[in-house]
Amino acid sequence: MSATAKRILILGGGFGGLHLVRRLERRLRRGEVQVTLVDRSNYSLFTPLLYQVATGELPPHAIAYPLRVPLAQAGMRFLRTEVEAIDLDQRVVHTADGELAYDVVVVLLGSVTNDYGIPGVREHALVVKWLEDGRALRHRILSTFEEAALHDDPAERRRLLSFAIVGAGPVGVELAASMRDLMDHTLRGIYPTIDFRTEPSITLIDGADRAIPQMDERLSRIAARRLEQLGVRLVFRTLVSEITGDTVRTRDGKTIPAHTTIWAGGIRTNPVVAALDLPHAKDGRLIVDAFFRAGGHDDVLAFGDAAAMDDGGKPLPQLAQVAVLQAPAAADNLARLIRGEPLLPYRHKRKGDLVALGRTSAGAEFARPVHIVLSGLPAWTVWRTNYLMQLVGARNRGTLLAEWLLSFFSRRIVADIT
Repeated sequence: MSATAKRILILGGGFGGLHLVRRLERRLRRGEVQVTLVDRSNYSLFTPLLYQVATGELPPHAIAYPLRVPLAQAGMRFLRTEVEAIDLDQRVVHTADGELAYDVVVVLLGSVTNDYGIPGVREHALVVKWLEDGRALRHRILSTFEEAALHDDPAERRRLLSFAIVGAGPVGVELAASMRDLMDHTLRGIYPTIDFRTEPSITLIDGADRAIPQMDERLSRIAARRLEQLGVRLVFRTLVSEITGDTVRTRDGKTIPAHTTIWAGGIRTNPVVAALDLPHAKDGRLIVDAFFRAGGHDDVLAFGDAAAMDDGGKPLPQLAQVAVLQAPAAADNLARLIRGEPLLPYRHKRKGDLVALGRTSAGAEFARPVHIVLSGLPAWTVWRTNYLMQLVGARNRGTLLAEWLLSFFSRRIVADIT
């Protein structure tokens, strides 16, 4: 390593960080720079499938790719620690384990759960954000059924088996459908004292007027129709005011029974990103130009959830797809910055949206080359194939395929091992 090699710090090993590292390996010569990736975990989590860990369709290791593997192969460094602050003037990142100096920092710190200050969310609701959240939710679902099976009173079983999901975005919709599948195709056969037609209930709540409001309206209709077929109660145009141990209270004075509440109500910008003395969008994300530079600084780049890049007058959404599509262009511009070459503007080409709707059903919207929407088994096949190919590493892909087949043709993971 040259003593004059530029020091590149990549903060965050999610979709953006993982794909940036893999692209940089192809664009940078060994010894040309010193690249260090920093993350609180030593794996990259495939968050779109986290809900399947929560519902027993997948084991945790199937969606966790070890970050040290691509970094070691590329001759890059990894540090497992928590990022606490970024000093732009001194070009230093403060972590829980000390300071890291940089010449260029790439800010890819993911979003965090937004509870909007609603009373009871932190105390009583479960979230689905990190791998430990998926395990905790599965434990809650299974332990609740175990407790319900001890009671002879149907009313008490109905109280215990009342589930509410706040937030009808992709996470809430996919989780609701998968939970219902878990109940109908696995738990029904092993809890004979529970009446699965009338006792377990799932209520999906959102302030918007439709499911997955950020997607095409046709996908919303497909999702709502499928969820209703599964027996999920849909409550739209409803804002939550408080969550207690057994209820969700709404601003219009209603009370929805919920012994278990799952919060999928939104995300906000990472506090470390929001605290930076740089131009921010209204939601706290860093405003970046078409070259991924924050505030016009050549030494601060950002994309993915941390960045607000203009796309036809509005910022690109905080989706994994966006980070994955941006990573190659960001890697190219980072290499150009290091070599003093002209930067190239990024032009976003949206692919479309996918949403899983349970066993053999999904919704798929293709933005190009022809704008079409599919549902049912064809969309489900596209959804499974797409996510299988997106997963990094042959071992992870093989594990995912094998676990999907096992979950489809046999019972899901129902041993309550935490």
